[in-house]
Amino acid sequence: MGPTNMDFLVVLLAIPIGLVVGGFVTMLVDRVPDATPLTVRSRCPFCQSPLSMAETVPVVSWLAQRGRCRHCGDPVTPAYPVVELVTMGLWVAVAARFGWEWTLLPPLVMVTALMALSVIDMYVYRLPDLLVFPALGVSAVVMVIAALGIDRPSALIKALAAMLGYGGMLLILHLISPKGMGFGDVKLALLLGLHLGWVAGSTWVGWIPVFRLMLYALLVASFLGGFGGLLLAVVRRRLSRDVLADPEATEGQPTRFLAQSLPFGPALATGTVIVALLADSFV
Repeated sequence: MGPTNMDFLVVLLAIPIGLVVGGFVTMLVDRVPDATPLTVRSRCPFCQSPLSMAETVPVVSWLAQRGRCRHCGDPVTPAYPVVELVTMGLWVAVAARFGWEWTLLPPLVMVTALMALSVIDMYVYRLPDLLVFPALGVSAVVMVIAALGIDRPSALIKALAAMLGYGGMLLILHLISPKGMGFGDVKLALLLGLHLGWVAGSTWVGWIPVFRLMLYALLVASFLGGFGGLLLAVVRRRLSRDVLADPEATEGQPTRFLAQSLPFGPALATGTVIVALLADSFV
C-alpha cells in the first residue's frame, strides 16, 4: 500500500513540531546534567538575563539575533540551532518511515530522547539517570498505547525481552572491559533494546527479527564508534587540542593518538536509529 494523504500530512506536521521538540531537547541538554528544574525560565548562559518567548523560537531566534545574546552581545553557540534542525530531521524521517499509524509514536519518543542523551554524552561524558529512566518510562507507556492501537500485545513482550537482551550484551562487554564500555552505556542499552524489540515485534512475527535488529544495531554502533574515534583523534591532532574533551580526565591525558577518550553513547544511539528506520533492509 502506497503513502496516503494522511502520511504526507504527518510528514508536514513533523517539520514545525520537530523544531519545537528540538528546542525542548536543547533545554534538556542545558538543564539535565546540572539537575536544573525544567520549570526555570530560560536565561542567557553568560549574563543570566531572562529570555522572552521570541528569543527562544527554535532556529529563527538564533538567526534573527545573528547568533548573539540580545542583552549582553556574547556569541551563542550554533549547537543550539544544529540540535533543533537535526531533531526536526529525525522527526521527519520517522514520520516518513512509519506514516500515520500507531507505530509512529514510540520511535518519536526514541529519537527525541536519544538526541538529548547523545548531545549530553558528547559534552559531559555522562548519560544521566535523570533522563535515561524517565525516557524508559515514557517509552513503555507509549508502547502500551500503540500496542493496543494495533492489537498486538506480543510486541510488548518482545520489547521487554530485547531490552533485557541488549542490556545484557553490553553488561557483558562492560564486565570484560569497564574502561571501554561504561556502565552508563549499559543503562542506555536498556532503552535502545526496548525500542529495537518494539520495532521488530510490531512489524514481524517470530523472534529472529528481534535478534537481527539487536545484532545489527551493535555492529553499526561499533563501526560508527571506531570510525568516529579515529576521526576525532585526527581532528584533535590537527588542532593540537582535545576537542570534545572528557571533563573529568586528568590534565594532559590521554597522550597516545588512538587512546584518547570519547563517548560511545552517540554511536550506540545512532546505530539504533539507523537500524530502526531501515529495519526492513536489515531483517
